[in-house]
Amino acid sequence: MNTLSNEWEEKAEQAQISLFENYWNNETSMFNNAYECNNCNGQFHYWWLAHALDTLIDAYERTNNVVYLDRSKALYESILKRNNGVITNHFYDDMLWMSLALLRLYEHTNDSKYEAAVFTLWDDIKTGWSDQFGGGIAWNKSQLDYKNTPSNAPAVILASRLYQKYGNPDDLDWAMKIYNWQKSTLVNPETGFVWDGINRTGNGNIDKNWEFTYNQGVYIGAGVELYRATNSKEYLDDAIQTSETGIQRLVANKTTNILKDEGGGDGGLFKGIFVRYLGGLVKENPNQKDIAQFLINNAKSAWGNKLAEDKILFGSSWERTPNLNLDLSINLSGVMLMEQAAIMEKLLADPVSISLLNEQLNGYIATDDIKGPLVPILLNTVKQAEHHLEKDRVEQAIKHLQNFQKHLHNNAHQNYLSDDAKNQLTITTDLLLEELSK
Repeated sequence: MNTLSNEWEEKAEQAQISLFENYWNNETSMFNNAYECNNCNGQFHYWWLAHALDTLIDAYERTNNVVYLDRSKALYESILKRNNGVITNHFYDDMLWMSLALLRLYEHTNDSKYEAAVFTLWDDIKTGWSDQFGGGIAWNKSQLDYKNTPSNAPAVILASRLYQKYGNPDDLDWAMKIYNWQKSTLVNPETGFVWDGINRTGNGNIDKNWEFTYNQGVYIGAGVELYRATNSKEYLDDAIQTSETGIQRLVANKTTNILKDEGGGDGGLFKGIFVRYLGGLVKENPNQKDIAQFLINNAKSAWGNKLAEDKILFGSSWERTPNLNLDLSINLSGVMLMEQAAIMEKLLADPVSISLLNEQLNGYIATDDIKGPLVPILLNTVKQAEHHLEKDRVEQAIKHLQNFQKHLHNNAHQNYLSDDAKNQLTITTDLLLEELSK
């Protein structure tokens, strides 16, 4: 494994700064639609801005710098204003992306208006379900007989996260119902490769020739979140199969192993979605070190082909220096890639120790990401594990670390820790258990 480094943390921060400097519009408190924006803001890209929110929250989770939260809050208010004072939208997939971002924003602010917005969106999204073609959520409100992966796999992610947070069994029922439809209708049963949609042109056909990174990413995310919600390994196995097939089929060529160019516009976001949920898979299953290295290799290529040393902007191809007039979507994907590389860097780093776990735990307590009665429980459990390791009683230490994880995932404790704290501490504990079991 690599030695401990923060190379990609620094690069992620530089990319975030460049995104803000080159796209943020102080007059609108939103990101411009393109770099070197010249009358480029005529169209309101609701779903691009949802991903912009997600990307700002990535930066906050990495740095704990409230500047990123402040920008997220300002961006949300501007989105609301531009959207005529409502948070809902004509497209079900777009509302899903906004829901996922706002759920994260609520997690870090505890501001009930974001929570209320999530439930408003979720209630609207569920109206898109019908039994035509066996089920599924429609793509948009004027074409209810067209069902696609972008409107279904992210719904599984959202429903699973809502269940994990609130424990409402209806949300888990929705997650499983949508996942089962998605898997039986729009996933190749032999390879796990995910197709785009059914009945787009009204002929009942499946778009098997539309091969997008987007679709693989959201299905991987759906499998990971359902695994977290149910602890049923079949969902994780599905995610692993799709990740392996997706990487194999969607790289530009087998020599470089860098993801293909999917253009600008909406396509500019596709790779960002894929790398986000590939990263989520590795966080859940740190044994997927090949995927972690794949993400870092893509980040190296994109970084090496940035626009300039003093202007860190990425193109739709991560293997060529970009031209100008770059859509926001393209650079959101580039920044997402840098943020995932920063996470992967930590996962691949050596060493993992009880001291690192202690350091992370105390850091999350200091920022109130862990609070209330859970604080002494976790501190004592780690202290017990540390004590046994000092005495070379490895088996006893392992039992305490396993108990530590049970506390992290106990539904009764979910109001006392953030998703980021739970996920990162789970990753570190997994790696530590793996080391101790050798």
